[in-house]
Amino acid sequence: MFPIEKEFGLKELRSQCDNSTSRIFGFIMYTRRHSYIAKVLEDIHFWNELDEISGPRWPIFAVRPLEQGYYSYPNFPPGFIGMMVQTWSEPNENRKYLDVFSLKESSDLPCFIVFIWNDDNELEQITFKLSNQNQDAAFDSIREIVSIIADAEQQIVPTYRKTDSVFRNVKEDLKAHFFYKKLKKSSKYFPYIYDFISKFLP
Repeated sequence: MFPIEKEFGLKELRSQCDNSTSRIFGFIMYTRRHSYIAKVLEDIHFWNELDEISGPRWPIFAVRPLEQGYYSYPNFPPGFIGMMVQTWSEPNENRKYLDVFSLKESSDLPCFIVFIWNDDNELEQITFKLSNQNQDAAFDSIREIVSIIADAEQQIVPTYRKTDSVFRNVKEDLKAHFFYKKLKKSSKYFPYIYDFISKFLP
């Protein structure tokens, strides 16, 4: 786990990643509105547990809290008429962080980004929303992702940990885990859906 306190860009991030022994990286991004995510990352006990799970081979970066964007109405000059439609206003300070991972706005946060520079030197990523419901839920949502990545990375033969295979395996494991989780959550409704549909079957 690496906190990022100073200004950074894609070049600085890349240089940090190039020093790791495994070709998979994580990034936690959130705003000042996500107080439970902030509390988790500021708590040394939570931080140490995540650090132990991830291990020494692949880094997870945590940016300092961004300023939350907001909706606003347009200002029209005197004598002009326009549509009073709310538009999203993103603080300029956020753009250098959001643009690194092609995120549109801070309303997409908090999130955990799993990423890699592939063999074509292109940034590949998969993004997962984090919970900010309460402190336990915030920690659990981060630990869940970190644990899956750590398990997948551990299974890679050491000589292949600097290849694209790491990201592909991690991506498939994460997708499978959350698909199964979603399926399991919705399965409790299957009997009711079946009963409802069966009424209309011949």
